[in-house]
Amino acid sequence: MQWPTLVVSCCVSLCVSFPLRAETPPVPVDYTQQIKPLLQAHCFACHGVLKQESALRLDAGKFILKGGEIGKAVVPGNSAESLLFQVIGEDPDFAMPPEGQGRKLTPEEVALIRTWIDQGAQFPVNDSPEPAPTEHWAFQPVKRPEVPKTNTPSQNPIDAFLLDRQLEGGLTPQPQADKATRLRRLYLDLIGLPPRPTELSAFLNDTRPDAWQRVIDDLLSRPQYGERWGRHWMDVWRYSDWYGRRGAKDMTNSYSLTWRWRDWIIRSLNEDKAYDVMVRQMLAADELAPNDRENLVATGFIVRNFYRWNYHTWLKDNVEHTAKAFLGLTMNCCECHDHKYDPISQEEYFAFRSLFEPIDLRHDRVPGEADPGPFPDYKLSVRNGPVRTGMVRIYDRHPDALARFYTGGLEQNIVKDKPPIEAGTIQFLGGDEIQIQPVELPATAWYPGLKPFVIEEETQTRTAAVEQAQQKWDAESPSLEQQLKEHEQIQTRLLTEYRAWQESQRTTDTPSSQQTLQLTGGEGRRALARELTGWNELPEQLEINFQLRLHADKMVNFQLSNDLAAGRTNLYVAFEAGNILTYAPGTTNVTTIGSFTTEAKPLDLQVDLKLQPAKDIALLTVTRSQDQSIIIKETPIALNGWNPAHSVNRGLFLDAHAGSRAEFDHIVFLEPGGRELNRFDFEFPDYSEGADVTSATDWILTRFSTGNATSKITLQKPLSPEEQQWQQKISAARQQLSLVQLKRDTLQADLEAARAELAQYQARVDAARARHIDESPEADSLARAACQAEWKAKRSAAQQQVAAAALKLHTAQMLPETEKTRSKQIQDAQQQLTQARTALAAAEKPRDSQSMDFAPLSRIFPQQSSGRRAALAQWITSPDNPLTARVAVNHIWMRHFGQPLVDSVYNFGRSGAQPTHPQLIDWLAAELMAHDWKMKHIHRLILSSDAYQRSSKGVAAGHPNLTADRDNRLLWKFPLRRMEAEVVRDSLFYLADDLDTTMFGQEIEQDQGLTTNRRSLYYSYHGEAKMEFLALFDGPSSTDCYRRQTTVRPQQALALTNSQLALKQGRRIASRLWSEKTQLTGKSPSEQELDFIRNTFELILARAPNQREQSAALRFLEQQQTLFQKVPQATDQKPAEQKKPFEQPATDPAARARESLVQALFNHNDFVTIR
Repeated sequence: MQWPTLVVSCCVSLCVSFPLRAETPPVPVDYTQQIKPLLQAHCFACHGVLKQESALRLDAGKFILKGGEIGKAVVPGNSAESLLFQVIGEDPDFAMPPEGQGRKLTPEEVALIRTWIDQGAQFPVNDSPEPAPTEHWAFQPVKRPEVPKTNTPSQNPIDAFLLDRQLEGGLTPQPQADKATRLRRLYLDLIGLPPRPTELSAFLNDTRPDAWQRVIDDLLSRPQYGERWGRHWMDVWRYSDWYGRRGAKDMTNSYSLTWRWRDWIIRSLNEDKAYDVMVRQMLAADELAPNDRENLVATGFIVRNFYRWNYHTWLKDNVEHTAKAFLGLTMNCCECHDHKYDPISQEEYFAFRSLFEPIDLRHDRVPGEADPGPFPDYKLSVRNGPVRTGMVRIYDRHPDALARFYTGGLEQNIVKDKPPIEAGTIQFLGGDEIQIQPVELPATAWYPGLKPFVIEEETQTRTAAVEQAQQKWDAESPSLEQQLKEHEQIQTRLLTEYRAWQESQRTTDTPSSQQTLQLTGGEGRRALARELTGWNELPEQLEINFQLRLHADKMVNFQLSNDLAAGRTNLYVAFEAGNILTYAPGTTNVTTIGSFTTEAKPLDLQVDLKLQPAKDIALLTVTRSQDQSIIIKETPIALNGWNPAHSVNRGLFLDAHAGSRAEFDHIVFLEPGGRELNRFDFEFPDYSEGADVTSATDWILTRFSTGNATSKITLQKPLSPEEQQWQQKISAARQQLSLVQLKRDTLQADLEAARAELAQYQARVDAARARHIDESPEADSLARAACQAEWKAKRSAAQQQVAAAALKLHTAQMLPETEKTRSKQIQDAQQQLTQARTALAAAEKPRDSQSMDFAPLSRIFPQQSSGRRAALAQWITSPDNPLTARVAVNHIWMRHFGQPLVDSVYNFGRSGAQPTHPQLIDWLAAELMAHDWKMKHIHRLILSSDAYQRSSKGVAAGHPNLTADRDNRLLWKFPLRRMEAEVVRDSLFYLADDLDTTMFGQEIEQDQGLTTNRRSLYYSYHGEAKMEFLALFDGPSSTDCYRRQTTVRPQQALALTNSQLALKQGRRIASRLWSEKTQLTGKSPSEQELDFIRNTFELILARAPNQREQSAALRFLEQQQTLFQKVPQATDQKPAEQKKPFEQPATDPAARARESLVQALFNHNDFVTIR
């Protein structure tokens, strides 16, 4: 190995380097203070105890002199000959670290190393190497340390640990803060809202020794505790509402139902759910308790990381933030290489990723809400709009999936000759003890349609539909039956009279047919279908006759079909350009079997078919009607198995192509003995002149019909005026009769469809339960019954749609001709009726009686889960895991004191910060686990400590505390901190009695945050947009918020002075305090003002004003009132028409001055500070 290779990783810069002077120190370089820290910062990662590139270690003087595989790195006294000095020089081809792998050493740092070498490379005799990584404090088992013996009067072990360090540092702790300060601190800490004056007064007057503890217990029991601390843990667990393309309603990050996870966090905290249980549920609720619907939403921790456009990004985020949030480890760097500081290999990274490799998202239904439908898989250029019903959760979609090893952090760079990586965790933390066992899921978990609440709700819905249809039938059918009887009597009378009149007018030349069915292709095509029902068999020698009048040479055909819905043709007779076309026997090949002249138009043809089913043929005869000349006679053509017996989806087609015009009449189906099976004559009153035959009859417009083609009833010759009058009277009566019939048929179809739907659902439930839950021997028979019930329900539903469409069409046709939308309504209804009839034809196909393939009750998921995440969750929350409890109590401590025990809250590894109180964090971790991981127990311990109740006041300059611990790392006083953004906003609403305390629910859009008054954590917060007010006060980051950053900016003061929120709530407070607290007391004006000042201080700052503040406030009120009196335009406002209360300032100068005082106190340091 060459030296350039050796030093590639020698000096990777992963820590902040130590700034040094540019000139060579005139005194000897101190190895311990100057050189070793430099090497530790830049070189130990690759040449230390964890890793030794080229067998070289630089973590101790003896190893530096020993060198590596190719010799010594340092020649004492000769920097020019020392390769260590050479590789940190300026030669770009020979300089460490390589480009992109860390910061180059500064010239000052290079000079320091050169001087140390030239001075002999001296180091102390007792110089020791880095300790083994496994000896790192955070990697040791959690053991409860002995509580130090101190003279503190407190019985709280926390105070003993803190005082022990304070005494060691010569520090004097501050005394206890006053009661008002402590109470406000506690309220803001536990519920995120300030105490009300009545609560403050009650505590100040409570002299019981356990008064403080009583308040702690009270606040921990309030629901607002879960909201306050829920927001803390939402920071740690990176809560985010969906975003990516929110403006376009397109989810790419997180998910629209993640708010249910937020609500679960709040509920869990209020229930004091154990921390380890919460962690297990967030990682693997679907495997540990598959039927626990309330806790399945906990997997929102994983859902939140979802990234729709790249599955690998989702898995990488799961690895990174699972490790950071629960273990305090930075594993993300291991995607590209072994960890530089902690004993975690790149291979272990992919083993950890394999724990998540099988996952995907799914929708589940929740009680009382509609089924959200299936989770949509990603499709390019297809929006994934927000889903607002149901819940989203994790499941193992591919239980056997494993991660593939890739390089460079790019999933495309898969090492193909390396097998998939088996799932596992971190070996040095006991990862080899993880037990992964596949989880056999209960049926209701992988088949959610079997959940009792789903069956109950679906059954209730269908039962209600039956009851509603029955009630409507019972209420309306008697009247309709009576109307029907009356209209039938009218119809019968009119027809009797009409036929008598016709007979009186009949002469020898009266035609037997007055109407025909005319099809015109126009620029499209007109294809009609007609079912043939009531046939028990297809007899030999069946005759089919029809008359055809051709007005054009374009294609017209007659077909027999065994599948009308599919448009299948069995027998085919077509006429085009003087040719007769058909299928040759035994085929579906079109052939020409005859021709005729077409000069004379119209041309009348008589078409006769004699069927011979046994030979699968028909004998076709075509005769010219004008001269009775035979064009073809008994020519065999293909029958192709046509048989309409016992089927409703078999019948005939009439088809006219573009440019054609033809009339069909006297379509007759005759048995050999002469009995008619079917006849279609298109005569009045069954068919009305000018009406489209598809509008109110059983002729179906097929899906092959296009364009402006028609199929109307046409007169053979004009009607006489008397005939017209008769037909108009009969048509009007028939319309009324048909309307009543259709209404009754629709009611009956609705009832039958509802009953069939309920029956089929119950049958499917019985079959599914028998098969998947009861494992009943009757499962097969129940499945067959379910299939038949399902078929009947589909048929009934199709009949219902036909009835509804027919009624709609008939109603449209009855509209007066003057109605502008009449033709459009008729057209839409005709289209709807055609579609319904087509669907009915398809539904009428009988189902195989032996079929057991009924539709599932819901989506079906894998019956087994990998068990990997369950194993991971158990391993993370094991008492043997040294990190989990330590990380948890560090987060809790930080949010009580504003500073953690370990500064690097998500990095407890060797590159992280050392704990300020190592024994205390271990004791707290042990205490958490010993008390079943209950966080409220830790809260009580911390909050009841003297340390928490100390004053936050500083000490005089020169005090020993400032010399020993200026930054208060040892907590000799309570650390001041700013209110979090949510606390500021919520407090403004709360103090004005205007906070809506409704809990839970879908997120509210962030842009409503200044105009609506829910608590802040219920507003959307995500990567695309944040509520401006919260962002101004350092609200959480949706991407990484393990520890919030705090700023002090002028804009914050402006927001508390001029924002719509602060102004409105300030006006509300001023008005309420003056009317309720002061004006009604009967005191003098000056006394009233003093009362107002005191009440305002107590409300906003939770304390009384001191004498100086009281005097200043009085002067302020006087000055403001004088100002507003001198400048009328400052208070005179136009009438606030249509304005909501408090949107405008008061018009009275005194009231306006009081509003100003409230605004001023909003900007008081004691308001935004937790003291």
